[in-house]
Amino acid sequence: MEKCKIESKKVSVFYNDKRALNEITLSIPEKKVTSLIGPSGCGKSTFLRCINRMNDTIDGCKMVGKILIDGENIYEKSLDPVLLRARVGMVFQKPNPFPKSIFDNVAYGPKIHGLTQSSDELEELVEQSLRRAGLFTEIKDRINEPGTSLSGGQQQRLCIARALSVNPEVILMDEPCSALDPIATAKIEELIDDLKKSYTIVIVTHSMAQAVRVSQKTGFFHLGKIIEVDTTEKIFKNPANKMTQDYITGRFG
Repeated sequence: MEKCKIESKKVSVFYNDKRALNEITLSIPEKKVTSLIGPSGCGKSTFLRCINRMNDTIDGCKMVGKILIDGENIYEKSLDPVLLRARVGMVFQKPNPFPKSIFDNVAYGPKIHGLTQSSDELEELVEQSLRRAGLFTEIKDRINEPGTSLSGGQQQRLCIARALSVNPEVILMDEPCSALDPIATAKIEELIDDLKKSYTIVIVTHSMAQAVRVSQKTGFFHLGKIIEVDTTEKIFKNPANKMTQDYITGRFG
């Protein structure tokens, strides 16, 4: 029996009067990759942002329902969203390195959260995070150059290293390859495959082929609802719902 890491119970999200998500119930297994697929504007990214409370920062956005991580409701008043976002890292669609050196991009989180006691320890943590993100060997002689001087694919891996540096349990990825070329995409996918040994990963993707390649579980969203969720293999080979079938065979989307 797989262990559930994140559980969403009847989660609805409203932007002022507009309902963006409609009673999403979904369990996300630990140390596996779960992909969320569906047409643009169907609520995938909104749901992803519920898991680290990024929607809290949007005016007029209200969430009802529950999201539990390891059985704990992350919307409890007593829970500090800043600490939650250290546990739940996020990688965005467009690489967004800080306008700082490669080293400082990765060192930023550990410094804020006081994770290291000395500069040697910080250096070790930065190197380890860059290695985990498959970037260290490519940039080790350029570590003091700006993060923005890297190629797009390297910038995205730098953002992954930055997320890893605070030792999260969960990594959320919102279309992490949509701005990248096929070679950079392949590197990120390899990395995702490797990272799932240590982290629970949730990825929003427009690419069905990517969902098939990287994930073990898939949820299909449409118009703010979750239509079907199952193993990735079942969703793509033998979906239970005709709408899922129509979407993955390209009849709409």
